[in-house]
Amino acid sequence: MATRSDAQIRREEFRALCQGREETPEANFVATPRDAPEEVEGFIDLATTVSRLREVRALTGFTRLDPSAEADKVCALSKDADWLPAIAVVGEGIFLRFADGALQSWEGHPQVRRRASTLQDRWRTSYMYDGTLPDARFLLAHTFAHCLIDQWSLAGGYPAASLRERVYAVDEGVGVLVYTAAADSAGSLGGLIAEAGPGRLGPSLLEGLRRYRWCSSDPVCSETSAQGADGLNLAACHGCALVPETSCEMRNGLLDRALLVGVPEDRGFGFFSPLLEVE
Repeated sequence: MATRSDAQIRREEFRALCQGREETPEANFVATPRDAPEEVEGFIDLATTVSRLREVRALTGFTRLDPSAEADKVCALSKDADWLPAIAVVGEGIFLRFADGALQSWEGHPQVRRRASTLQDRWRTSYMYDGTLPDARFLLAHTFAHCLIDQWSLAGGYPAASLRERVYAVDEGVGVLVYTAAADSAGSLGGLIAEAGPGRLGPSLLEGLRRYRWCSSDPVCSETSAQGADGLNLAACHGCALVPETSCEMRNGLLDRALLVGVPEDRGFGFFSPLLEVE
């Protein structure tokens, strides 16, 4: 049987999250799509509550000294075993899809292109480079996912390490899924999807974005030209956009909160800047 690539799997997941799936007694995935709240209308066009999901994580190999994203440089766990150690996690999540029209007008801004190009150049020379290039849409979605983890860990009472991200920048569109990832009771108590309840999701998103406009390390954080491993972050540090590494797909790299909300001296190129009140 042919092995599906990560890109194929993400496209299938993205379509399932957009279309939704009804609940059945044996279902491992239940999702209910609806319109995004009016507070983010024109920027987010779909909000899906995932009341049930199942994730299986398997340990496939390891490296001793030099980390690498290349599969042929990873040592196998065993020479003989035909199985892998794995754990199944059951939880819930919230999926948000970006409005394509807003993305198209935003990604052409000169500041956006410059900042994305800077991180792309560094990505090519990074130990994490896997042959793909993150575009501005991916950088925006990835940083937004960290914003959601930060906000919902505070508002919902979750430890940030129990939340995880899944970033989608596929041909069909761009979106982020934030879901519980704990094997204990923190994974299925309904506290996360409660954040998507009526009258709650819109204000929660705006609150998180307003908090991202300032970092306790500003102006240093917003003005720094390189942060993190291999300089893969711009305006992102431990005072703002970094999350527990178990929560992030990219090891806390490829982050720039300026793409969401601009920088203090220039808010205009931030994707969500038109939604935020002038302070």
